[in-house]
Amino acid sequence: MRASAKRSLVVGGFGAGFGLVAAAVMLYATWPDNAVGVYLNERRNREANIRALEWRVTQEIEGADRDFFRAWLAEEKGDLDEAIRGFQSVRDGAAPGTAFHLKTTLRLGLAYGNNRQPDEELAVYQGLMARYPGPSRLSQAMYRLRRGEKEEALRLLDDALALDERDGSLGTQRDFALFLRAGLGSSNEKAPNRP
Repeated sequence: MRASAKRSLVVGGFGAGFGLVAAAVMLYATWPDNAVGVYLNERRNREANIRALEWRVTQEIEGADRDFFRAWLAEEKGDLDEAIRGFQSVRDGAAPGTAFHLKTTLRLGLAYGNNRQPDEELAVYQGLMARYPGPSRLSQAMYRLRRGEKEEALRLLDDALALDERDGSLGTQRDFALFLRAGLGSSNEKAPNRP
């Protein structure tokens, strides 16, 4: 091998080694807020959720509760169609006006959202308006926020909080609604321009 080829190989190897060390240092310096750290933390959390839900399914005696956690387990595992079918079935079997009916309906809406079916998700939340006006408005507000529709979200949150002052319809979700509303600022503020 000629000397210039050896020298090029050594310089190239040194450059590649330096690049790997620099990447490792950057990864370490930004951990856990970098993409790799976020991915690994999300994966670890998802695996923990799956283990917890698998355990919960084995512990439930009542069929409706077990079916609810089975649907949630399917959602965590990424089988959103199965989760939607499960939540629909459990919701349809739950007595309207109960906390369990509300919980299953909200999970159904989230499953639709995770399955990229926003129209169905919104319809589920709007369908709660007659029996659960506070949670319905709060869920719709969160839906609007995820879509970047701040003004509509503010209107829904203000309506939910005003209604809650009269009838307590938000229940235990009032503190969350107040926290969310405080974080959004004034309805007169302009939303930042999106690129």
